[in-house]
Amino acid sequence: MFQRPKLQCPSREFASFRIRFLNIFTLLLTVIGCSVYSPAVVAQDDPDAIYQLGPDSNPQEGVPKGKIISGVWNSTIFEGTTREYSVYIPAQYFTRQPSCLMVFQDGHAYLDKTGQFRVTEVFDNLIHRGELPVTICVFVDPGHKGNGIPDNRWSSNNRSIEYDTLSDKYARFLQFELIPHIKTDLSLNISTDPQDRAICGISSGGICAFTVAWEHPEWFSKVLSHVGSFTNIRGGHNYEAMIRKTPRKPIRVFLQDGSNDLDNEHGNWWLANLSMESSLKFKMYDYRFEGGTGGHNGKHGGAILPDSLRWLWRDHVGAPPDQPETPSAKIDIEQTYERRSIRYTGGEYKNEEFQYRLMKPAATANVNADGGEKGDVEGKKFPLVVFLHGAGERGTDNSLQLLYLPSLMASPRWRDRYQCYVLAPQCRPDRKWVNSDWSAPKDPVMAEKPTDQIAAVMQMIDQTIADEQIDVSRIYLTGLSMGGFGTWDLALRQPDRFAAIAPICGGVDCSRLRVLRSVPVWIAHGDDDTVVPVERSRNAYVALAEVGARVTYVEWPDVGHNSWTPTFTDPDGMVPWLFRQKR
Repeated sequence: MFQRPKLQCPSREFASFRIRFLNIFTLLLTVIGCSVYSPAVVAQDDPDAIYQLGPDSNPQEGVPKGKIISGVWNSTIFEGTTREYSVYIPAQYFTRQPSCLMVFQDGHAYLDKTGQFRVTEVFDNLIHRGELPVTICVFVDPGHKGNGIPDNRWSSNNRSIEYDTLSDKYARFLQFELIPHIKTDLSLNISTDPQDRAICGISSGGICAFTVAWEHPEWFSKVLSHVGSFTNIRGGHNYEAMIRKTPRKPIRVFLQDGSNDLDNEHGNWWLANLSMESSLKFKMYDYRFEGGTGGHNGKHGGAILPDSLRWLWRDHVGAPPDQPETPSAKIDIEQTYERRSIRYTGGEYKNEEFQYRLMKPAATANVNADGGEKGDVEGKKFPLVVFLHGAGERGTDNSLQLLYLPSLMASPRWRDRYQCYVLAPQCRPDRKWVNSDWSAPKDPVMAEKPTDQIAAVMQMIDQTIADEQIDVSRIYLTGLSMGGFGTWDLALRQPDRFAAIAPICGGVDCSRLRVLRSVPVWIAHGDDDTVVPVERSRNAYVALAEVGARVTYVEWPDVGHNSWTPTFTDPDGMVPWLFRQKR
C-alpha cells in the first residue's frame, strides 16, 4: 500500500521558539561583531532528498487523461507584455455543470510532466477517484516585454512587477482578461463562485497567489503557496501586520516552506513564512502550514501536492473515498429517522396530527443511543436539510418520503461526511405541496396563501429549530418534481430562512423570483422531461440571472423526469455545494 510522504514539519512550538532564538542570537552576534547565523549553515548536504513523488503524481493505469490546450496572450492591463498559457480540461468535464477553476502562476513549472509538481497527473488521478472536484486548471507564465519570450521562462522581465507587487492589478488581469478569453475561446463553463476558485504559485508566484485572494476574495477563495516570497522584494513583508490589522477575509490558505529556504537582502523566506503562519493563526483563518527542511524549490511542495489539494478542496467532494459502501453498511432507515408529529390547525384540518421524520446528526444520535455525556456535542449547532418529496411518495405511512435523498443522507459515508439534521415531511394523499398543473406550458402563478401542506411544513421547521441544535444560518431546502414546485413556493414565502435551495424538475412563478436574489440556488432538470417541461427550470434560471442572483443551472442531457438521481448522487455536485452555503 502506498504510504504518503511524511511531512517533515517542526512543531509550531519549536518554530515559534526558533524565531525568538534567532532574533535574540542575531542581536547578540551583532553586538559582539560576529556574522549573523544562517539556518543553511547547519543544513544537511541535501535537505530535499527526503521528498519524493508518490503514485498520485505519476500516470496510473485505467485513469482517463485530461487534455491540454495552449495559447499566447498579449495583455492590455500589463501593457506591452506577452505570455504563454495552457488550459487543462479533465476527462470528466461536463459542459452542463460549472467547473471549478485553479490558476497556477509560473505555469510551465507546474505543467512539466517530468518536473517537481506534475499537476495534470495529480488532477487526473484524484478526480478519477473522486478526491477532487472536476477542475479546469489554467497554467499561466509571467509577462515579458520585448521581442519573443525567453527560453528560460523564469527570466521573463515583467515577472517581479506582476507577482511581487501588492496591488489588485494581477487579479484584474486574470478576472477581466485571461479567464474571460479562455472561457470564450474554448467554450468552457467555469464557475464564478469564489468557493470554486483556487490559485497557486511558487516563490514570487506564491505571494502573488495570496495577493489575488487577499485583494479579491469575491473572485478567489483558496490559496496554495509554495516557498512563497513574503519578504521585502516589493513590500511583501507587510502582510504579517496587514493580516493582523485587517478584518478576516473569507479565504483558505495553504503555506509550504523549508528551513533551508533563501536568506538574502530581501529577507529570510523561512522566517517570513513562519510569521505569515503566526498572523493567520492569530486572526483565526482557515489555514495550514507545512514546514520542512527543504530549500527554495518545489520538491517538498510537489511531494505533498496531492494532500495539499485534498485539504484545499476538502468540502467539494461528497464523501471520503476511503469510506466505500459495503454490503455490511446497510442501514435500517426506519430506525435512523425518528417519527415526529405536530398538531396542525389550519384550513380543512382541525387539530389533526401531521407526521414527519427527522434524522439527527450521527454525533448527537450516537450520544443519545449510548446514554453517555454529550461532551464536544453539547452546545454545538448543526445544519438542517428540509426535503420535499414527489407525487409518488404521498401518503400517511410516514415512510415513503424517505426514498431518494433521505436514504442517501442516512448512508454511513454520507452521514459521517455531513453531520446534519434531515427533516422529511409527507404530503397527504390526493394533495399537493403547491396547487399547480405540473405539465402546464406556462409558469405557475403563486397563490396568495400557502397550501395547508406547506403551512404544516413551516410549523415542522419551527418546531425542529425550537427542539434541536439547529444552526439557523445553515438551513437548506430541496425537493423533486412536486417537491420542486414546493421548494420554490416555500422559499418565496420565507426567503430569509434558507441558506440555499435546490429545486429539481419543478416550476415557479418567475415574476416573484426577485426576492431570492440573495439566496444561492441550484436548479436541475432533465432535457427529455415529459412530466414537467424543462422550460420551467430554464425560465427560472434566466429570471434569477437577470436580478443578479447566485444561481447554478444543470440540465442533464438525455435524462427524462428522473433528474434527481444524477443530481443527488453526483459526488461534487449539488449536495456538497449545498453544505458550503451559509446565510
